[in-house]
Amino acid sequence: MSEVLAADYPIRAGTYDDMLQSDGTPRPGWRSVFASPEYLSAETLAQRWRDAERQIRENGITYNIYGDPKGMARPWPLDPMPQIIEAQEWQKLEAGLIQRARLLEAVARDIHGRQTLLRSGIVPPGVIFGNPGFLRACHGIEVPGGVHLPIIGVDLARQTDGSWIVLGDRTQAPPGMGHALENRMVMSSCMPDAIASLPVQRLAGFFRTLRRSLGAAASMAARRSRGSGAEPRIVLLTPGPCSETYFEHAYLSRYLGYPLVAGEDLTVRHDRVYLKTLAGLQPVDAILRRLDDDWCDPLHLKSSSTLGVAGLVGAVRRGHVALANRLGSGVLEAPALFAYLPQLAPVLLGETLALPQIPTRWLGAGGPLPADWDDVVVKPAYGGPHLADPAALSDQIAATPQAHAICDRLALSTSPVLTGDGRLEPRRMVMRGYIAAGGDEDWAVMPGALTLAGTTAETTVVSMQSGGSSKDTWVLTDQPIEKVTLWPQLTDATALRRTADLPSRAADNLFWLGRYAERGEVVLRLIRATLSRYLPDAGAGATAIPTLLTCLSAFHVTTPEPPIATALMMALDDDMPKTLSLLHRAATSVRDRLSIDAWRILNPFARLPRLTGRTVTSAVAEIEALMVRLAAFNGLAMENMTRGLGWRFLELGRRIERAYQTVAAARMLVGYPSSDETATLEALLEVCDSSMTYRGRYFTGLRAAAALDLVIADDTNPRAVAFQLAAITEHLRNLPLERRTPDVTTISHRMTTDCMAELRRADMGRLTEIEGERRPELERFAQALTHNLLSLSDALGETYFKHAAPVLDHGSAARSGRR
Repeated sequence: MSEVLAADYPIRAGTYDDMLQSDGTPRPGWRSVFASPEYLSAETLAQRWRDAERQIRENGITYNIYGDPKGMARPWPLDPMPQIIEAQEWQKLEAGLIQRARLLEAVARDIHGRQTLLRSGIVPPGVIFGNPGFLRACHGIEVPGGVHLPIIGVDLARQTDGSWIVLGDRTQAPPGMGHALENRMVMSSCMPDAIASLPVQRLAGFFRTLRRSLGAAASMAARRSRGSGAEPRIVLLTPGPCSETYFEHAYLSRYLGYPLVAGEDLTVRHDRVYLKTLAGLQPVDAILRRLDDDWCDPLHLKSSSTLGVAGLVGAVRRGHVALANRLGSGVLEAPALFAYLPQLAPVLLGETLALPQIPTRWLGAGGPLPADWDDVVVKPAYGGPHLADPAALSDQIAATPQAHAICDRLALSTSPVLTGDGRLEPRRMVMRGYIAAGGDEDWAVMPGALTLAGTTAETTVVSMQSGGSSKDTWVLTDQPIEKVTLWPQLTDATALRRTADLPSRAADNLFWLGRYAERGEVVLRLIRATLSRYLPDAGAGATAIPTLLTCLSAFHVTTPEPPIATALMMALDDDMPKTLSLLHRAATSVRDRLSIDAWRILNPFARLPRLTGRTVTSAVAEIEALMVRLAAFNGLAMENMTRGLGWRFLELGRRIERAYQTVAAARMLVGYPSSDETATLEALLEVCDSSMTYRGRYFTGLRAAAALDLVIADDTNPRAVAFQLAAITEHLRNLPLERRTPDVTTISHRMTTDCMAELRRADMGRLTEIEGERRPELERFAQALTHNLLSLSDALGETYFKHAAPVLDHGSAARSGRR
């Protein structure tokens, strides 16, 4: 393979390449890779990598790129050529990273404590106090366990001689750990022989150390807040699905076993943090945050933040909750402070830096400006992207030197990337390593990293936002590979559980996932029913097209003019994603609670197939493929989900939406009788998936009363409104408030009872009586049911999702002797 793919691989003069030595021969680790079956030929590699890319798409591994015209959520770009680090080289790199972690921890402790570095003048006051990242509200806070930075990220690059150099530090919420872990999972699945051919270290031990460190801090906070014997609870705080790294938040949540929560899931009461669950408020003792410092608390920090938890700073100050990393740690990421770290290492550690960092100077300390701006990179002193054209801004830099820092411009090493045409091409490379605190000055370095490669061979700035790709990082070892699992060793004394706390927001999102899944199915059924009536053999059924188009307009699908198949498919391409994207958005919000199989079913709804230019037959086939996906999801939910509160709220959403949409379809398709009512009744039965049942019962043709009875009042028909109401009643009986107060009628229960009463009173003969050009009794009946169903949905939201006071029917409460 090396002779095939690497034959034309260029080696740049004066540049270190990770794959080939200067004489063009492979480096030691690559020789085993080249001999593995996956890399024997370009064709084999391409086939294996198509499998990997399919796995990435199906698993929904994404990275959000803001302002991208192709859509914000993009499939994660993973390259099949790994980054290989030899064992001896790793030992030196590991030692340097641990030393850097010790230094950053010592600096964090001093800046937020005694501030001896400032008092002695080693660090100028402007470096700290001029930095917006220095949070005065968080100064002097003691952290449970004494570790300020349980997890640290360090950006690295190779120099032209192959040695490593530090480019920067990530100390707030270092991103990329989840993507690095998923890179390994994908490569292990698609390139197993290549990994097996080398002694590649595993990553689980690093995450075990991180969990142990967070668990110790959580236990200390729990004892301080709730006394000894309290079982600690740890959560992972995310900004939400719009975050560029939301995938890894959900992935890490599942991998580490921590609930994924947003700021709205948490509340602070009496300086204690609680998780809002359906069972009430549950204490939280530690938070692994993926949220930047100033967004964490709108009360004490950024007042405009809608992502944080009001009062969190007070809870942290009292020691009732541990944060990883501590609030205010963003100050350590600033280039202005970065410039002083080489001087601080001998002061704080008694050592010089074993791992050099890129020469950096804070312009606020004085000194001449560069004579040639092409030799340096200019960065904002307190963080942010570097200036693209510093020469044009030299006057501004000279006027505000304290706002800028400069560093040398490096010639980065290269690493092989597989291009779309099957060639290997050298790209500039940077790598982010991760260090976790294990307690008592014990640090663990992830034996891997998030490696990024440039967009093109000429790209010098490497980042995911600029379109780069990632690599799995293989760290080799000369020691036996330890087999590690994150599953804790359970003892016989472990208390068995058959329920789990469900955050109110998760219940809310599952409820709406059920609603949108059902709504999506109705939309697809309406589209199929409409398009199929444009086929040549549609016959008299085509007369129902105008009424079906009216039904589609309720879902914001533009009615085409003229109403022909090609115009309709163009309208669907414009409007259908607006409707069905709500389904994908709801699924994304509860991604951490969906199985891999369920996510693979729903993920394709992010990018729907286009119908324009297709034949009607192929368009119908595409719609039916989407319907099969929804049917598969419903089947997984019914057969695989445990019957907990999450499943019940998913089902409640589905049942309410199905009842609502069935009533709406009956109202629009039957409420205004046409000259050919057979066509509209046939469409109603098709949309409600009840055609075969009707044909099996009636042999006298289509009758409005019989069709309505089947889709409205028949409680044996799983598509009928009566069936939905019976299921809703059963689910309501098992909700927490209903079970705690069985003798008190909630508004939710009363709305369901009112719907059942409407059904019992309904006479299908009267509902189908025609007055003029409409059926007024059917209209009244549909309005009453619709109102009660919407009120039921609102009442569930008020009672269980907003953590308002329990919503009761005060009239019923008074009759039962309760308030």
